[in-house]
Amino acid sequence: MASFGVVFDLDGLLVDSERVQAMAFNVALAPYGIVLSDDDFAMFVGYSTLQNFRDLAVRHPNIAPDVVAIHDAKDRAYADLVQTHMRVMPGAVELVRALQSAGVPMAVASSSWRVDVESCLRLVGLGDVLTTLSPGDEVARSKPAPDVYLRAVGLLGLPASSCVALEDAEAGVRAARAAGLACIAVPNRYTRGHVFAGADAVMDSLAGITPALLESMVRTAGQGAPRPSGS
Repeated sequence: MASFGVVFDLDGLLVDSERVQAMAFNVALAPYGIVLSDDDFAMFVGYSTLQNFRDLAVRHPNIAPDVVAIHDAKDRAYADLVQTHMRVMPGAVELVRALQSAGVPMAVASSSWRVDVESCLRLVGLGDVLTTLSPGDEVARSKPAPDVYLRAVGLLGLPASSCVALEDAEAGVRAARAAGLACIAVPNRYTRGHVFAGADAVMDSLAGITPALLESMVRTAGQGAPRPSGS
C-alpha cells in the first residue's frame, strides 16, 4: 500500500459534467425566460447547486419563491442529459488506473449529491475503482468549507497531510487547503479565470499527472509550513 492518498473532485475534473450541468441549468430556467451564458455559469462552478439558484434569485427576484422547485427540475434534466452527453476528462481514466495499480488509496470529494456522483462514475467506467465517496449531501457544509475533504480523508483512514487533492475550481482548492491537503488545480473551460493562488501547482490536464508526481507533491508539502486542519 502506498504511503499517501489522492482525493479527486468530480465535476469538471474527472468528468466533463460542467458542460452538462450548464445545459441542465438552462432547461430548468427556460420557463422563467432566463438563459445563462458560459460566463454566467462559470461563476457557479465549485459551489452547491441550491446555493447557485439562491444567488441567482438575487439577480432575478421572480424565481425566488421557486428556487427549490427549479433546483429539482435541474436535477431531473441533468439525470436525463448525462446519459447521452457525459464525457470523461482527458487523462482521468489513465491516472485513476495507474494509482489503482500502484496501490494508492483514492476517494472522491464532491459538492454533488451521492446519486449524481455514482451515476457519473459509472457512466465513464470508474465506478468500480472510485468507491470511497464524500458527496455534498452527506456533510453539513459545501465547498469552500473543508467538510467533504475532512470526511474523505477520514474514510481513507489517512491524515490530511498525507493526501493530495485534485481540483478544477477555486472553491475546491480553498476547501482542500482548509482541510490540510496539498492541492493541484487542473482548470477547465469554465474555471480558467479562477484564482488558484492557494494551489501547490496548476496543471493543464490530468494527462500530465503521474502517481510519482503526486507522491512528490505530498512529500514536498509536508516539508513546508504546517497546514490548517479545518475550520
